[in-house]
Amino acid sequence: MAYRQYTQCTSFATHIGGAAAQAIIAAAIAAIPLLAGAALGPGLLIVALTAIIAYCRWWLYDRLICLGGDKCAIGWVLTVEPPSEKSGFDAIDTDYSINLVLPGHTVGATQDAVANDGGLGILVKETDETKSFGEDFSGNLVQQWGNDPLTACLHAEFEGGGVYDLLIACLAALAVAVAAAIVCAIPVIGWIACLILSLISGAVALIGLAVALNDQGNPNDVNSNLGEIHVNDPTGRGADILVVQGTWVYDSAHSGWNELHPIKHCQRIGTWEGSWDEVGSADSWCSAISDAQDPTTVANQDQPENHWNTHPFIDGCEEPPDPPEVPK
Repeated sequence: MAYRQYTQCTSFATHIGGAAAQAIIAAAIAAIPLLAGAALGPGLLIVALTAIIAYCRWWLYDRLICLGGDKCAIGWVLTVEPPSEKSGFDAIDTDYSINLVLPGHTVGATQDAVANDGGLGILVKETDETKSFGEDFSGNLVQQWGNDPLTACLHAEFEGGGVYDLLIACLAALAVAVAAAIVCAIPVIGWIACLILSLISGAVALIGLAVALNDQGNPNDVNSNLGEIHVNDPTGRGADILVVQGTWVYDSAHSGWNELHPIKHCQRIGTWEGSWDEVGSADSWCSAISDAQDPTTVANQDQPENHWNTHPFIDGCEEPPDPPEVPK
């Protein structure tokens, strides 16, 4: 299965900045309850829908800032953040997130220790551009259990379609609301059509919101063999060790951290048992992924002679090679 992607990262130079983003978010939060008040008039709907559309466009096309293309990493899963556990306004974000402890580290690793480890920690380190443009940066510090210390992790997300679905629904609802505002000017009977169109506009937006909340990201969108992603639990089951590949970005929506978003490749490569000794190097895993995605490899896999279900040596289509001579 293929990964899903609705976001696009932007550059630091074109990013609108924190103050404007906060104003957009506040307007969108205030606007959502107004969708149910469609009978109050198309003017109110137009204002509310415009605020929500602005938020959706910021979330999808301005929030994430490009840091340098696709990157690959391995790590064990400290926590997961499924969309089903989100509530309130956060529920519109239907991405499925994971927080990975990077190689060489364990619970309690500090942001400074991970960022300067000379390895994959570079992915969570504040970049020079982040500093020069004055963006907030604290790193992604995560706690699994209430008595655990905070741990610096690499955040990574499987995208859901919630915000995109809401954007499409609100654009459609806005067109209907504008039509309602126009017919409101018709004398005598105009108010009836105006009311009907306003109710339709509000209904379209609310139905879109319901669809958005249920269009949730899932790790199995990327790899149907993943099943459930496991964290350390009280029964003694170890967390999954994953290799992931995705676009490396700075997420401006939080207190400031780098992440992989969206995850484009993910596979389970082991179970965390408290040691990195048996995991293998990130370079070897990432090199294997790169080889598998190489255009030459893909082209060879598409050749007709490689599209068999039973190996040619077994079904008789090809003679197996002669066995080596046994020394006498």
